[in-house]
Amino acid sequence: MTNELADRLTDDELRQLIRLLVRYCQHDLDQFDDWKLTLPWGEVYVSISNALPPGVPRDAFTEVWPFSPKLRDTHD
Repeated sequence: MTNELADRLTDDELRQLIRLLVRYCQHDLDQFDDWKLTLPWGEVYVSISNALPPGVPRDAFTEVWPFSPKLRDTHD
């Protein structure tokens, strides 16, 4: 049995993660949310916001929704 947390996300899992994140942003996100994940090698910080951070251009972000051609599945 493999440790699922040790494996990379499959393409299907990545699409599911994005769908769930979109749902979270549509229904639960107010203005922003900041998360900290403690992993074996250190902490990872995740910020979700409905506004661009000051001084950061739009093109600094990779658009993932709607799915980019790279992420698009034939079932979508």
